[in-house]
Amino acid sequence: MLDELIYALSKDPFNPQLNFEVAVEYEKADQIASAVSFYLRTAEYGKEWGDVYVYTSLLKLAKCFNEQTDRLTTVANCLMQAIGYDPDRPEGFFLLSQFHERQGNWREAWVYARIGQNVSGDDFGYNPLPTDVGYVEYALDFEEAVAGWWLGRRDESIRIFNELLSMEISDEYRQAIEANLAVIL
Repeated sequence: MLDELIYALSKDPFNPQLNFEVAVEYEKADQIASAVSFYLRTAEYGKEWGDVYVYTSLLKLAKCFNEQTDRLTTVANCLMQAIGYDPDRPEGFFLLSQFHERQGNWREAWVYARIGQNVSGDDFGYNPLPTDVGYVEYALDFEEAVAGWWLGRRDESIRIFNELLSMEISDEYRQAIEANLAVIL
């Protein structure tokens, strides 16, 4: 598959979608430096505003850099670039909220979760990304509840967690919610 994509890319080297597909294949092969190179090419060659490949590449760059140590500023910059590029999508806000939650920046995590919820509302015409970045529709609510607890919003966090438990959610989130509730209660 990768050989075919590279051959196609050799005939059309400035095609953002082909660069993106090559990046995804390199990332699957755990060749992160090569993946980063092609995600950067995608972001550089994407010309149309709101191009889903450019947006997704910026999110994937953040993921790639996050796997390295001491790249926190680069990760945050990639996520901010993605949000600046397409502020009407929720995934960037989720990843930025999650990033700040993992750093213990509770106010930032809570604020980005709340903003992300506003862009993922009912009238958001969801167009899925060309690859998974870890976003699910209830992820922003989860981030709000986690960060909110640390900000003194205990009752609100418990309410959100209980609402999430009543939904069909992944086992990973269900276990995280139950662990959080065990600490809060």
